Amino acid sequence: MIDNVAKLNSYTNLILISVILFSGCISQGNLVADTVSIKTQDGFELAGSFYKSNSDKGVILLHMLNRNRNDWNAFAEQLHKEGYNVLSIDLRGHGQSLKKDGRTVGWQIFSAQDFNDMILDVKAAKEFLEEKDINKISLIGASIGANIALNYAAEDIEIKTIVLLSPGLDYRGVKTEDTAKDYENRPILIVASEDDEYSATSSKKLIELAVGKKELKMYTNAGHGTKMFPNTDLDKIIIDWLKAYG
Repeated sequence: MIDNVAKLNSYTNLILISVILFSGCISQGNLVADTVSIKTQDGFELAGSFYKSNSDKGVILLHMLNRNRNDWNAFAEQLHKEGYNVLSIDLRGHGQSLKKDGRTVGWQIFSAQDFNDMILDVKAAKEFLEEKDINKISLIGASIGANIALNYAAEDIEIKTIVLLSPGLDYRGVKTEDTAKDYENRPILIVASEDDEYSATSSKKLIELAVGKKELKMYTNAGHGTKMFPNTDLDKIIIDWLKAYG
């Protein structure tokens, strides 16, 4: 009986030690972002992941068509480690951002105007950061998210810099040629891959139209948008750019 009690106590102690160790791993492991809800001026309820830092620098991340904010998770953590407040959002009609005035609305039924209205998602995200005294804000977008980033920044001169991954001259009616000129003399980094022919051609055209500090990074066989992150130095390229201009 005494032996059984001793064994039970030993087993209980082992469980307690394991729990303590496990808790320590949780607190020191992967960063857990706050899930936030942001309302746009036209009634969409956007879901976002917010990685808070003790600085006044912020980065808003915009995903590709038919994707969601989780595509950015690993890179968002890297940005946070570099001292940036990071907000990734599900663009309207995507992920968990499917409610508008109480109705469920998916991107599959969007018109060109609906896609262009995604700039209101960026506006709401920027206002969310500003309410937290985060005022030095940069945008990073992939594919249609890149087009939206450029078009919003062309209207808001407070955006410090933009990074466009695989932009297009026209994605779902979201056009960029005119806005590339309207962005004027602020820094712009464009990244694409030669195998992604439409984006590669579009990127070369957009960098020609840009008038400020600009850089075009072309990969070979790297894919489209956020799919370029694996097996490239894209994360370092972007972080170095933000450190210089963000």
